[in-house]
Amino acid sequence: MDDELLVKYLLKETRPDEDRQVELWLAASETNRKQFRNLELIWNTSKKLAKTSTIDENEAWKRFQTKAGSTTQKAPVKLWARYGWMKIAAALVLLCGAWLILSKIGNNDKTLTAYQETLTQVLPDGSNVTLNKNSVLSYSYAADGGNRNVKLEKGEVFFSVATDKQRPFIIAADGVEIEVIGTSFNVKHNESLTEVIVETGIVKVSLGKQSVVLHKDEKVTAKAGKLKVLKNTDQLYNYYRSNEFVADQTPLWRLVQVLNEAYQAEIRIENPALRNVKLTTRFQNESLDGILQIVSETLQCEVIKQDNAYILR
Repeated sequence: MDDELLVKYLLKETRPDEDRQVELWLAASETNRKQFRNLELIWNTSKKLAKTSTIDENEAWKRFQTKAGSTTQKAPVKLWARYGWMKIAAALVLLCGAWLILSKIGNNDKTLTAYQETLTQVLPDGSNVTLNKNSVLSYSYAADGGNRNVKLEKGEVFFSVATDKQRPFIIAADGVEIEVIGTSFNVKHNESLTEVIVETGIVKVSLGKQSVVLHKDEKVTAKAGKLKVLKNTDQLYNYYRSNEFVADQTPLWRLVQVLNEAYQAEIRIENPALRNVKLTTRFQNESLDGILQIVSETLQCEVIKQDNAYILR
């Protein structure tokens, strides 16, 4: 992907056909998306640095060429003339290997990855995070006391955020931004959906020009570019922290959805009449076979195992 086009896209100065070109490139791989997220981080940091910078951009480029042992004029000349230091900073650091700006932020960047086990970690500000299996979270706290920035790359995380009214806690999940001061909430993020469920406090969720404020026991889903606020009606999302499945007048389809996720299973409800039948029960440290046996006895339905799948009839 051409660096100049990425910068234009970041600055919202691309044509519709160029937008489509970049969007297809982003959709092609996680590597491409990560490259673009890094560019966004560099750009946001460059804006802060440029406000106080006394650097002559032409001299800076010449010094970089000398250090790199290069005499080729690879700087984006057309963009430079058009935008100046503030708007070209992102493209410059890409071409320069990000040696200037990333030196300001790289030392504070950390990544947490949960593989086949959940992971609990205390962040530098005292906030607690619990990552569900197969989740990746990165964070960067500004050395100057600015915002506490977190990025949920994929998966599911429960946040218990330490209160600091002077330093908002901001989570990015692709185009969704979640901002809090001190509260607890659950965030699930995958390629098609981002979901936020609030346990305590107040959470602000934004997507483009849309913005909603959530309170306890409310949730929002971000899907297909739209935010939808709902009442949270169950505690099943907590299973990876509590090691139990709590159903309280919960429809069977919802329990099955969570069991499939938790056990990486394939459970299908073949009988439509069963989908919305409600259950009130609690499963703790049970095997999947044990849970389905209890469901079968409670609802008087069959559980048939076919290959690696479970069929409810």
